[in-house]
Amino acid sequence: MANWQLTSVLDLSTVPELWLELQRRIHANPRLTVNLSGVQGTSSAALALLLQGLEEAQKSGCELHFEQIPPSLLALAKVSNVDDLLIQH
Repeated sequence: MANWQLTSVLDLSTVPELWLELQRRIHANPRLTVNLSGVQGTSSAALALLLQGLEEAQKSGCELHFEQIPPSLLALAKVSNVDDLLIQH
């Protein structure tokens, strides 16, 4: 199982580059855990990154899990009614 620790702000300026790295890691590993404990700030772009990651992982057969999701991101996911998707993964 591969692990990836995110430590930056997840917003419109950082997500495009992070998406390329997440996509690369998904395709390189059958199981990937992304730890978000070091994330310093989030936006709706962060939620889009995680949801797109789940979709990409499903297509490629990678088992993707998220750990230590910041409370602000979980709140945004709950308002968007997708918190169950993030928590079960």
